[in-house]
Amino acid sequence: MRLGSLSVWLGKTVSISGALRNFAVMNYTEPYLLPFLRLSDASGTLISTQDEKGLPFPAKRIFWVFASSQGDERGGHAHRTTEEVLVVLQGTVKVVTETAQEKQCFELGAANQGLYIPPFCWITVHPSPGAILCCITSTVFEEADYIRDYAEFRALTSGSYQE
Repeated sequence: MRLGSLSVWLGKTVSISGALRNFAVMNYTEPYLLPFLRLSDASGTLISTQDEKGLPFPAKRIFWVFASSQGDERGGHAHRTTEEVLVVLQGTVKVVTETAQEKQCFELGAANQGLYIPPFCWITVHPSPGAILCCITSTVFEEADYIRDYAEFRALTSGSYQE
């Protein structure tokens, strides 16, 4: 499906590049950074995903996480079926991901990129004090989808990489 062009509040029509368009149709099993369209002028900045076509999945749930003043660690889980895109709106967030293949660390600090999290990917989130993180998910909340025990996650994924 072709994205076409985006009419924006700036009063202009802007074509979305082929590179951005291709991100929506790729099928990844590892986390990756996802660029969002950013348009700026003297009146401000607009960042858009052009509905679910700019995401690797149709969005079913969106929620915001506000970090404490101490920036306490969050996450510590994986999902069985849910895919996520994490976008920092304020501050910075370090996200440590782990799949059966590898462990990676991502630094998020700009709202014009998101971090795709596939199913069976353990995440630990380290926000700066006062950070705000937007989470976009492929499913509605279902407690049974969560893997909250790290030993269970390792057994399910049979993690084969060497630390």
